[in-house]
Amino acid sequence: MAKVKVATPRKRTLTEEAYEVIKRGIQRGEIGEGAFLSEGEVRRKYGIGRTPFREACNRLHHEQLLEVVPRRGYLVSEISFRAVREMFEVRLILEGVIAELAALRRTAEDAEELERLAQRTWSSTASKNSPEEMVKANTRFHLCIARMAQNRELLRLVTGILDRTERLSYLELRSTQVRRADIQCLHRSIVEAIRKKDPVAAREAMVSDIAQGQLDILGTCDWNPDHKWLHVALSKAPPE
Repeated sequence: MAKVKVATPRKRTLTEEAYEVIKRGIQRGEIGEGAFLSEGEVRRKYGIGRTPFREACNRLHHEQLLEVVPRRGYLVSEISFRAVREMFEVRLILEGVIAELAALRRTAEDAEELERLAQRTWSSTASKNSPEEMVKANTRFHLCIARMAQNRELLRLVTGILDRTERLSYLELRSTQVRRADIQCLHRSIVEAIRKKDPVAAREAMVSDIAQGQLDILGTCDWNPDHKWLHVALSKAPPE
């Protein structure tokens, strides 16, 4: 009988490890906005070599988390009011459409997985998790919906924007205005609309969820949930 080969996880490179720890430090607020990265200090704190440090910083510069200042090094980019508003507008448009498609195209297995993710994310046990665990769980919830839309380009786009807005999610969870019970209620509305295959309700629930996040962070949200130009009436599933 032939032996079955079990694939072993690929070991992360030193550059990938450096990228993850620096990015996590920025997202958590351990490395503050507007601060210069001290190469020596960061390398000592996280145990990073010189080449992995610089390669990781170049990648974070490409993702707009760091700015390059000639002869001074890397500066942690500050998040302006306009940048935050624009990122939320992109999410409102993109994920509103994704929620509609997910409601139209989801399978029974998809609905069960989304329900499990929602319950695991906002259960009484999960509510005791660290902000990082809560942010990751929220990202998994939104990516699950994106996969249900069965559109690879939309999945690619939303993966990128969610990665860029994780920094905002940490700010949202640290806000005194945020109550996890409110987020749980918003997520339940999304799950229920998708389970019922109601695209209009799914879009409205998704828009409400994202708009609430914008309100928590910026203190304002001028998005009109009654905008009808977002609605897509795609009743046929994509070809296999």
